[in-house]
Amino acid sequence: MLAIIAFASTAAVAPPNSVPSIVGGLAGCWRVPGQVRGKDSTSIARGEWHLGHRYFMLHLKAVTKQPYEAAIAYGAGEKPGEIGSFWMDSFGGMYQPSLGLGQVTSDGFILDYRFPDAVYTNRFVRSAKGWTWTIVEKPTGKAERLFAEYRLSRASCSGMKFGF
Repeated sequence: MLAIIAFASTAAVAPPNSVPSIVGGLAGCWRVPGQVRGKDSTSIARGEWHLGHRYFMLHLKAVTKQPYEAAIAYGAGEKPGEIGSFWMDSFGGMYQPSLGLGQVTSDGFILDYRFPDAVYTNRFVRSAKGWTWTIVEKPTGKAERLFAEYRLSRASCSGMKFGF
């Protein structure tokens, strides 16, 4: 009996090599209205823990006429409070998946995904009704510009299907 209690108490503690818990605030299903490159884009999202809370996966799927889907895996960074990530999406291509590196902030977290021609900074900020997710594009040798902005609010998972 004592062995069961000891195992249960250690199983509840996040392992030291796990993604920072703030990312887990994205667990569950979300309505995701927003804009991408200045055009309205409505999506759905689902976030869930995997492999003993060592990884968190956020699925994003556009529900507009332009098909798009992404699976974003988050894990621990090299130091406490740091986050590593892989971004995979339906565009695929030579630079997929993309490696993102970032850290916890006072109100959420931030990651940079580096591509040969630009850096995309993803900032997640908690709000009273969910999250705000902004993506800023910084092309090499040019001024940064807003790439996308989303507002995540809780939704039912019923009927949500993702390809990954």
